[in-house]
Amino acid sequence: MTPMMHERVRDLFVERLLTGAAKVQVRYWKDTGVKTDAFVVFRQAGGTAIRNDLGSEYRVQVDVIGVKSQDEAAENMANAMLSYVQDYPMPNDCIGHIENIGGFPSPQLSTEGRVVYSLIFACLYGE
Repeated sequence: MTPMMHERVRDLFVERLLTGAAKVQVRYWKDTGVKTDAFVVFRQAGGTAIRNDLGSEYRVQVDVIGVKSQDEAAENMANAMLSYVQDYPMPNDCIGHIENIGGFPSPQLSTEGRVVYSLIFACLYGE
């Protein structure tokens, strides 16, 4: 079975150490209750129609959720992810082409007071 695109992007970012010591999760954020934990959540975010033997655009949302009162570390992690895809837009055969859409997002605060950066990536893939 072929992994879903958000799982492929997760594997790439973890392999390239872009998630640091953050807890890596998929689909949605599950808080551990530990205030010193940071999180990176990978989820699907739509795209174009998926057809056999044609390229498709898969969108992946990556939420970087920082440690409370350590906003700069989360910002640096999100910026490192953007820099990586700018430097390596065709990282491997499993993703094809990856690019950021929407630029660097405005920071949001979670109910717990953690800074959140929601990045969107478009992955063009076809076999």
